[in-house]
Amino acid sequence: MRKLILVSLLFCSSSFAQESSRHWEALKESFTLLAKGSYMQFTQINNLGYAALATPSLIIAAKEDDRLANHYRGQNISNAVDLVGDLSVVLNQPFFPAAIYFLGDYKNNSHSVQFAKELFAATYLALGESGLLSFIDIHKRPSSDKLSFWEKSFRGDSSFPSGHVIPYQVLFFKTLQFYGPAWSIIPLGLSVVASMQRVQDRKHYVSDVVGSFFLSAFASEGVRAAANYSSNDSFYKKYFERSDLQVGILRYQNAIGPMVSLKY
Repeated sequence: MRKLILVSLLFCSSSFAQESSRHWEALKESFTLLAKGSYMQFTQINNLGYAALATPSLIIAAKEDDRLANHYRGQNISNAVDLVGDLSVVLNQPFFPAAIYFLGDYKNNSHSVQFAKELFAATYLALGESGLLSFIDIHKRPSSDKLSFWEKSFRGDSSFPSGHVIPYQVLFFKTLQFYGPAWSIIPLGLSVVASMQRVQDRKHYVSDVVGSFFLSAFASEGVRAAANYSSNDSFYKKYFERSDLQVGILRYQNAIGPMVSLKY
């Protein structure tokens, strides 16, 4: 009987060690995706398109910053909008991607496991970049009253870009990548509501949440490129995964210009 109990304990401890080893490898892979994504984001053609959209968007948003900040001065925020904005603090923690990972691992769903790893990597890459950019003196917050611990820590005095809404925005991009446009509508709607809360609460300008949107897009694409996952949603693969990109010089008669060729 004692031998049977001893063998059972050894088997359980061996299984636990194997499980722990697999989970640690997944965590290490997530951080590797974060590290690789940090520089691979600058090599992605999609991010060149996002940068082209970001420039006019930020210019237009900056022109409206003061007007909208003054417009919401003293106004009450609805409980629903406030709740969505506050929940983003929860999503800033690693518990959400961890829960998706363990559920996918329990169900033997490798797609969910990969989604969780890329979500973790892209979220913390974007949050880290947001924190670094906030040390550049772009502009102060519309109001510095009643700032929480999370709003004062891990970043500089500039409110650009907003780190508060990044978890929703990264979740949108990663959901679009893994599960398609229909499912991505949910996190997109939540990111819009959370952005409204930040502006209405005068913690951020419109340009701050617009900036974080494109920052999230950059990070998401960088992590996607680092992972090189082959089973993304068909819609995403068709419209966002370029199969061929050629850059060169075009000569026509006596004129010389850049040449960019895309194939789908």
